[in-house]
Amino acid sequence: MSGYHSVVHDPDGRLGHELPLDREPHLQLAASVLAWTPETVPPVGDTALAMLELTGHARLLRDELADRIERLPDDCELRQLLTYSMGEADRRLSPAAMSPCGDLAHAQNRARLLQALYGALDRLEAEHPVRGLSPRPRSGAQAHEARPLAKG
Repeated sequence: MSGYHSVVHDPDGRLGHELPLDREPHLQLAASVLAWTPETVPPVGDTALAMLELTGHARLLRDELADRIERLPDDCELRQLLTYSMGEADRRLSPAAMSPCGDLAHAQNRARLLQALYGALDRLEAEHPVRGLSPRPRSGAQAHEARPLAKG
């Protein structure tokens, strides 16, 4: 059986271009993670994988938002609000932001962050929709690359 998987990794930002964000599956993952309790949390490996997926997608979304915020006028009230929110997202995505409460709390924090970033994107799109702009590379952006899966 052959197929494809996605790799979300480009630390130098060389491949960073506008990406279609897989919103629904990631929001469903976030909702599932938020529904976990200490009694229903999956094995550590599954929790870590969910956390990595949410973190990678949140970084892509943060980069998309940062690019869109740059296009707003300097005196735009929404720009000021979202710039503050982006600072909070950067803080929460930093390695130092690991939750002292353990993997479950950390994964749930990432899920809430992802939901908040999509909320910010929705508000930005509602107030300042993007029409007719060509994709621009983003510095430090994550990139998407498809590779065939190994048979197994």
